[in-house]
Amino acid sequence: MVMETKIITVQAGVGAAHLVVTKDRYFLVDTGSPGKGKKILKAITSGGLKPEDLSFIFLTHTHYDHSGGAAFLKKATGAKIIVQASEADKLASGYSGTPDGTNPLFRGISFLGKKFKTPFHVFEPVAPDIVFEEKLELKDYGIDGYILHTPGHTSGSSSLIMGNKAFVGDDMFHVGIYKYPPFANDEVSLLKSWEKLLHLEVDTFYPAHGKPLGKSKVWEVYEKVKRKKER
Repeated sequence: MVMETKIITVQAGVGAAHLVVTKDRYFLVDTGSPGKGKKILKAITSGGLKPEDLSFIFLTHTHYDHSGGAAFLKKATGAKIIVQASEADKLASGYSGTPDGTNPLFRGISFLGKKFKTPFHVFEPVAPDIVFEEKLELKDYGIDGYILHTPGHTSGSSSLIMGNKAFVGDDMFHVGIYKYPPFANDEVSLLKSWEKLLHLEVDTFYPAHGKPLGKSKVWEVYEKVKRKKER
């Protein structure tokens, strides 16, 4: 009997990290906000997993609420960190800036965030181990899946696809009434990335903020947003 993939979601500050456990491997998607690395490490050990067995750490992008625990967890587990090429220097510097808003409310929040740079957006810098451009196959790491460049939220935003599941970071969102990202640097690219993801054989999308989204709901939101942008 083949073990079904187990997903352990850890609320690690502003965003969530996902521990993905297969039959004989496990890996981590995102590392939460600064100071939350210990919480993720505890989730690993309390789940009966050994930190040294962590296959890799994949960062969907390098905003502080996704990369905050990366340096700590790399030291604690020895796992290699994977990012898209556009994110490498940001990870190494410990700062990746404030994204643009996609509606009036969040444009205002973005404006304030850029004008008054806060220490909350800074994280411990760490050098990435594996940098890719458009696609990275994961077979070398014992995982039947791949990572795909899906820009929009940031220029280097990427998604991990495994079977009928996709871990999409902030390219999608599902908190309250918001199912479209409130922040994105390039909405044209974001919608193209949604198209790319929607045409894959994926049933469920796992964002870093909020609950998983089914494909039908993502199509519905995509069509609504696209109609609005075309007016």
